[in-house]
Amino acid sequence: MPPFASPPRAASPPAASGSSAPPLTTPPADEPPVAAPPASAPSAAAPYSAEEFAVRNPHGDPVLRRFGRGMRRSVGAAAAREARETAALVAQLGAPVASCRRIAVTSIRGGAGKSTIAALIAGTLCRHRRDRVVALDADPGAGSLALRLGARGDRSLRDLAAARPRTWDEAAVHLTRTDENLWVLPAAPPGRVGDDLDRATYATGAGVLGRYFAASVIDCGAGLGTDLHHAVLSDAHAQIFVVPGTGDGAVSAHAALDWFARSGHGPLLSRTVIALVARTPYGDADLGKAREVLGRGGAPVIEVPYDRHLAAGIAITPDHVSASVLDAVTEITAEAFGRSLWGDAS
Repeated sequence: MPPFASPPRAASPPAASGSSAPPLTTPPADEPPVAAPPASAPSAAAPYSAEEFAVRNPHGDPVLRRFGRGMRRSVGAAAAREARETAALVAQLGAPVASCRRIAVTSIRGGAGKSTIAALIAGTLCRHRRDRVVALDADPGAGSLALRLGARGDRSLRDLAAARPRTWDEAAVHLTRTDENLWVLPAAPPGRVGDDLDRATYATGAGVLGRYFAASVIDCGAGLGTDLHHAVLSDAHAQIFVVPGTGDGAVSAHAALDWFARSGHGPLLSRTVIALVARTPYGDADLGKAREVLGRGGAPVIEVPYDRHLAAGIAITPDHVSASVLDAVTEITAEAFGRSLWGDAS
């Protein structure tokens, strides 16, 4: 099964219009494609596609490395050990939930790779769960989560909050679904910024989504101290804190972890996983030292290697992402999701 592909789901009779969504403990049947709302008049400046600027769509690993990796994984004790570890991670990612688990993906600054990590985390959860998963962009700027997921739609979080849907059918028309059955909701329509996204709008929209989804991955805007950030963090069951693998990135992140302890979000630190993202393929920063410093507070620090495909800034093609990145993302996702089950949000 390719990465991000949803497992087969047992068919069940569709719910009557106006009915509530099935309990989260019951895997929902594959929903039929949601009818797109009537197209609005094109704006004077239609948004560009990131693919228009891409010279090529590279794989994360060169071809020889991909071939060698496949050979190493096919035989021997290493293959058996990897199979056991994978089975344990899959079991943790598929654990049943009684209510929607909200995982916030944050960073102290822009350019850390936060939206890319959020897209990979959401796709990994979607692949391993039999219930609904949603990727929610809560970046009041020009968030790139939908772009990275290749999701196109003209509805937004503000539209959902304003509509206040009372049923799944009413909520679904505001969402976009990818080919991998991951549901996506941007903060603003394509080509616009969501600068009017505020705490009340987020709380209303997230509350609606919580009725129908087992897991929500929330891509926050850069920074931590705004009123909107406080709303997301206060409501989160777990956090993935994305840190660029640079010297100044590690220093800023260390200060941010102190801020968490002093700002009323201390309990969330025990449910935080740190993703240390390599920015170049050249090993310019001592990631081992950064991992040691950032891990002193007890949060697991997991390195995400440099990946040529992800660095292209286009819609992610899972088959093109390197195996080392997919392994790291699976570990991060399992750690964060496991921590989201520890208790209620702080």
